[in-house]
Amino acid sequence: MAEESDRSSSSGRFEGALKDASFLCKIVELILCAIALGLVVDPFNDRMQPDRNRAAIIYVSFCSYVLINAVAVISRLLGDRWPKKASIMFSGLGAILSFTAGLILIHDWNNFQGNMISRYLQRYLDQMVASGVLGILATVAFVFDGYYVAKYK
Repeated sequence: MAEESDRSSSSGRFEGALKDASFLCKIVELILCAIALGLVVDPFNDRMQPDRNRAAIIYVSFCSYVLINAVAVISRLLGDRWPKKASIMFSGLGAILSFTAGLILIHDWNNFQGNMISRYLQRYLDQMVASGVLGILATVAFVFDGYYVAKYK
């Protein structure tokens, strides 16, 4: 009997979470940051980003928000809610960091000096620009998430 009520309460929490726009934004942010991070690993491993500081900003931006959004999604599925101010703060900072990372990647793709000999040069350049575009799209999701939380919660 208790097992049946646990299943119904967990399915109710999941259905309730799917109706929440902020929760859906967190899932979109998580997916976009994870894909952007996955796309940028190979070019950076092949030393297409000579400036370590820029690479650090990009890794920190995407990695930290993969972790933060994963915790937010899991805690929401377990029934916990984040405080409003903390959620707005994380969304604002996520928007700034993902926008910065996206701009750095697009700028480096645009100003790339083609004096490097690599078998996968064009593929890596395509991955860098795709990662930059996903970073900019994640910024839109972060801004919408912050706006939604500030306005409707």
